[in-house]
Formats: sequence, C-alpha cells, structure tokens
Amino acid sequence: KCKSDAAVNCDDGNACSTDSCDPAKGCANTPKEGGKCDDGNACTSTDKCAKGACTGSGAKTCDDGNPCTADGCDGATGCTHKALSGAPCSDGSACTTGDSCSAGGCKSGKAVACGDGNPCTADSCDAKSGCVHTGTSGAPCDDNNACTQKDACVTGACKGAGKTCNDN
Repeated sequence: KCKSDAAVNCDDGNACSTDSCDPAKGCANTPKEGGKCDDGNACTSTDKCAKGACTGSGAKTCDDGNPCTADGCDGATGCTHKALSGAPCSDGSACTTGDSCSAGGCKSGKAVACGDGNPCTADSCDAKSGCVHTGTSGAPCDDNNACTQKDACVTGACKGAGKTCNDN
C-alpha cells in the first residue's frame, strides 16, 4: 500500500505513465498517450508516448553536407561521419579535374589544360568560369595563307596583308 500524500512512492520510472496512489487500492501507473519522452535511441528525432511506452520515430538527419564523409547514425552516440578516400568530389574550382576525397576532405585534381593552340590568345583559367582565351594583338603569327604577308595577331585572330602577285 502507498501513502495518499506520497505519489512518489509509486513512480515506476516510466515517463509514459501517470503515477498515482490510492490508499485503498495501492499504486496505479496509468499509460499516457502523446507527450514527449526519450526512447534512448540517439537516431530518432520524434519520441512520443504511445500506450504507455516511449516510441521513437523520425530518423535524425545526419547529413553534414560533405561528399567526402559517409554519414550514418549510431543509436548510442548519434550522428557519425566516416572519412572517405578515393571517391570523386568537386573542390569548387573549374580549373581542376579529377578531384577526389582524401581523409574526409576534397583534394584538388590535375590542372585543366586551357591552351587552345591559338598564338593570338592569352590562355588562363578562372576558378568560377573555367578556361579563358583573351584575344591579343600585335604578335607575329602565320595565317597559313600564301597570298598574305606581314601576318600578325589582331584581337585574337591571325590576319595578314594581301600580297601583290602581279609579275608584270
């Protein structure tokens, strides 16, 4: 039997029950519906009382946004992020290719070859937009036309002056 002023004596340790004491009948532990509780699983995000038991639902989101980690959840400790190596990723630069994960981070790959083979352009790379070919002027070049002379770069194109082919 319990004492009417000491419902604490009837505490069953269950957050999903209402504990009470009836001096004539003894302890009563009535199951609760709804209400927050902790099911002891670090991988659930919505724990509620249902029929006197704490039920976990709603998988915890463990995505850290890093493509170089394998995200998971351990019921005892919570989110896990295992470092990956060798998986493809992007370092965010358009000037590299073949980037790959290394110890949980993204390692830059080889530099992109931006040379376009045109002697009348200055070739470079912009990390956001990639290869840039800026037209130049003044440098000598060969337009591969036997009927021109004094070939020179003019805003990115090789142009020559016409030859006089009159042999009189």
